[in-house]
Amino acid sequence: MHSTVFNKVARRSRVAAGMAIVAGLAITLAGCAGDSGGGGGEGGGGGDQTLGLVAFDMTSASDAAFDNSTNKAFKDAGWEVLTQDPKGDAGQANTICSQYVTRQVTALIITTFAQDQMAQCLSQAKAAEIPVFFLASPLLDGMAGAVDLVAPEPINDVFVKYLEDNKVTNILTLDYTPGTPCRLRAEYRDEQIEKAGLDIKVDKHEFPIPGQVVDAQNATAAWLAANPEGSGNFAIWSCFSDSTAGALAGIQQAGRTDALPIFTWDYSVSILDGIKSGAVAADLWIDFDGMGAQALELVNGYLKDGEPKGLTASNIVLTSENIDQFLEDHPEVERN
Repeated sequence: MHSTVFNKVARRSRVAAGMAIVAGLAITLAGCAGDSGGGGGEGGGGGDQTLGLVAFDMTSASDAAFDNSTNKAFKDAGWEVLTQDPKGDAGQANTICSQYVTRQVTALIITTFAQDQMAQCLSQAKAAEIPVFFLASPLLDGMAGAVDLVAPEPINDVFVKYLEDNKVTNILTLDYTPGTPCRLRAEYRDEQIEKAGLDIKVDKHEFPIPGQVVDAQNATAAWLAANPEGSGNFAIWSCFSDSTAGALAGIQQAGRTDALPIFTWDYSVSILDGIKSGAVAADLWIDFDGMGAQALELVNGYLKDGEPKGLTASNIVLTSENIDQFLEDHPEVERN
């Protein structure tokens, strides 16, 4: 494997293309803003208990979905829930956490940010004896609990097999290193490509949050312009559904008809047509609606016995072959 950092993003059409994609994302987020599933976990009503919920970035359909789920689960259990959106900024997230510590909340939940990004928060919470839980992270030392949705294996294993079977020569990766799920998924990807001994050119692009959809669209269009049809065998790896929506738009913008399969995580309606058509070769649906109840279970359990615990969110690999049955079995996802 030999990699480059691909940052030559086509910007001439940023405004026109961006308006269309952002409008589509707004519809997706409007669907996420409603009540999510979930419900009370063990432990009954919350009484006077207060949760401080530090969101990640509510313009992300995925983050909005599991934050909404958590908010609903705790409120249904009688908790007061404080929530603020730091818009992907770790410094702002720590400031929000400090405010919650000052409010002397019962528990803190951090969404998506890595543990080392929240050092100030963790230090202050520890001094105040407030337990801190993480959504979208494996359980690590210093956490009171975590709901893990990283799940790097299912999609990466299918991805690497596709690379081998189809003699792929060049891939584009749409990465977001500051986010724990994206970083760990990418690390596993690189390990498996190296382990397989594949001689593949890897063009890596880091997208920002906010702005992930339009940036991914522009990066994909630029990458396709640099890799014209017939010049190799290609594939796209995308960290989650927002960047995937951008990649799909970039392919459409470029007018490409050759095989450009996308492998990704986190279902949203913005990529449903891509899954049905096979343009998204594999996507890992993660049960965001169930994460709120899992988080409530962890918090109630820790407040009872003081034992840190980790849970894994349920998931299913989606392809064009099973998407219709999945939608029949899970009608609730149409709003995500």
